[in-house]
Amino acid sequence: MTFVHPWLLLGALGALLPLLVHLFDRRRPKPRPFAAIAFVLRSHRRTASRLRLKRLLLYTLRTLLLLAVPVALARPQLVRPGAAALRASGPAATALVVDRSLSMRFRDGDTLFEKAREEARDALAGLLPEEPVTLVPCGPDVEVPAAPSFERARLRETLDTLQPSYGGADLNRCLALAARALEDNPLPGKRLVVVSAFTAVSLQLDVPAPRVKVADKLVQPEVVLRDVARGRALPNHFLLDVKAEAAPQLGPRMVEVTFTVRNVSPGEAQEVPAALELGGRPVAKAFLALAPGSTTQKTLSARAEAGGAVTGSITLQPDALGEDDRRDFVVQVPRDLRVLVVDGAPNAVRYRDEAFFYEAALSAPGSPARPTLRDAEAAGREKLSDYDVVALLNVPAPSSEAAARLKAFVEAGGGLLLSMGDQVEADSWNQRLAALLPRPLRLVKSAGATGETALRPARLGDVAWEHPLFLPFTDKAREGLLAARFSRYMLVEAGQHAGDSAEVLAAFDDGAPALLLARRGKGRVLLFTSTVDRDWSDFAIRTSFLPLVQRSAAYLSGGLEERERVEGHIGQTLVLRPETAGAVAEVRAPSGGKVPLRPDADGGLRVGPFLEPGIYRALDAAGAPALPPFAVVLDAAQSDLTRVKPEALAAYFGEEAVKGPAGASQAKAPFWTWLLVAAALVFFLEGTLLRTP
Repeated sequence: MTFVHPWLLLGALGALLPLLVHLFDRRRPKPRPFAAIAFVLRSHRRTASRLRLKRLLLYTLRTLLLLAVPVALARPQLVRPGAAALRASGPAATALVVDRSLSMRFRDGDTLFEKAREEARDALAGLLPEEPVTLVPCGPDVEVPAAPSFERARLRETLDTLQPSYGGADLNRCLALAARALEDNPLPGKRLVVVSAFTAVSLQLDVPAPRVKVADKLVQPEVVLRDVARGRALPNHFLLDVKAEAAPQLGPRMVEVTFTVRNVSPGEAQEVPAALELGGRPVAKAFLALAPGSTTQKTLSARAEAGGAVTGSITLQPDALGEDDRRDFVVQVPRDLRVLVVDGAPNAVRYRDEAFFYEAALSAPGSPARPTLRDAEAAGREKLSDYDVVALLNVPAPSSEAAARLKAFVEAGGGLLLSMGDQVEADSWNQRLAALLPRPLRLVKSAGATGETALRPARLGDVAWEHPLFLPFTDKAREGLLAARFSRYMLVEAGQHAGDSAEVLAAFDDGAPALLLARRGKGRVLLFTSTVDRDWSDFAIRTSFLPLVQRSAAYLSGGLEERERVEGHIGQTLVLRPETAGAVAEVRAPSGGKVPLRPDADGGLRVGPFLEPGIYRALDAAGAPALPPFAVVLDAAQSDLTRVKPEALAAYFGEEAVKGPAGASQAKAPFWTWLLVAAALVFFLEGTLLRTP
């Protein structure tokens, strides 16, 4: 048996007090004969033996009480012969590994990490003065630890400032680094103290257990496991995945969010509320029933207040690990587009009007566009800066002044759509709109009138399906586009020319371009070589016409997101690709701190690693948004808090090496606790005897 505080055993001398009181309180009676007392003396002889037994019991109980209290305060510990031999073998260099993973944020009164901090302090206090120690904070950013030293005050300060991370912890790697640090100390004894909840995701049992190289031999170190979860299960439900996308089919600025929830708790969770926020305001709510070990999926939809990059979140009712019950996202919502539609061939019969089908497509339910229809003369009086897109539909060549206004509008970031027709004269257009046309116009080619069999109508043969304009056209949706028939279309100059930046997005089956895109300044120009009415084709009555018209307007205005969804993960980095170099001056985390930013090899900007979840913002030198915000999310695998069983831990590290089985020693009351219980019981018995006549 050993004692944690052996000097407190001096208090056991207090057990001599009852004996001293008994000795000094003894009085020798003086005989005084009194005849009347003879009767009382005869009665006293009958009860004397009973009183002597009571005094003996009181003396024994008081002695035991005064003996038990100081012995309990000295904290005796029962040590096995093997452990005693280990202590006798000499001091050991120690590496203290403290788990900082997401699981340590689990709250059971205090967080598991607060309990881990106390366990680590207790482990430091229990070391011998001649035992050096090093600290290994085990998180996603683990570093090579220093060699063991005697600077325990510095280690305590580090423990006080240490915080749990939002990422995972690779205990196998941390133990390997700790074992390597122990090799730098000459003491033959080696010890690993691991403070963790020992979740299955943090410790892989198929990886070899750590070994320490001592005198050119790999030896098994002593392993002390301190389980902060005390052997209990850690119930948890969390957001496994969130997918948000614009849903124009549901209405303007509608957003559809599909989220998946997993329950790894042994019990069922009924009526768990889930809330959807868009732009910082709650917009929808649902209730979930989560069976044990189940995965549930739910879809919510709501309308955003404005278009563009909209931030949002899904939030579950928080449980003991509330950090994984919220997930942020960014969704691109088509913003309201102001489109000036210039009708080059008005007609009293609406379905024969040049702009009839185009305007109807823009005005359809769910469209982000708000068209304004004008003829060519009235359009000349419009203020172009009030619009996002200008569509010239089969209009005669504009005047030089109007052409200059169009050029300034596009170069400032506006979108321009050009469609052909009988009113388009190639030479005039080439002269007035040379600075805007993707390629010079040549002449109109006839491919056969619709419904005639003499000449075969042209069809689209080559389409850039990967372009944002055509992303919705998959599988059968492409048939409506490829089935359109074109009887006439405008030919353009072939080949590349100096300064030619035109991109052919679609071509007819004879190779002639059908849809060309060019960038002019900050804006875009889209040239459609046929008509948007039924004069030159039947495309206007095909199912593909409406979505293509709406997407082209959004694309020309810059409202159609071309980039892939940018989403980061805790502990990782990602690459941002601004359109111009130097556009991004800094990236701010949700807490307001700056995130490391450095140029990437391929011209992008590498950001991270990310240390907290939430919405991140890329800003320019003036503090204005330089890119759309992006979300950083937790690794859902870290939310599975299934624990490794103590038997598996002992088998992994070796039963002969493990000195503190996880969850075993903490679950049992220490020996000195029972001494205090016995002292309380003795005090009760002593009071009972005093009250007994």
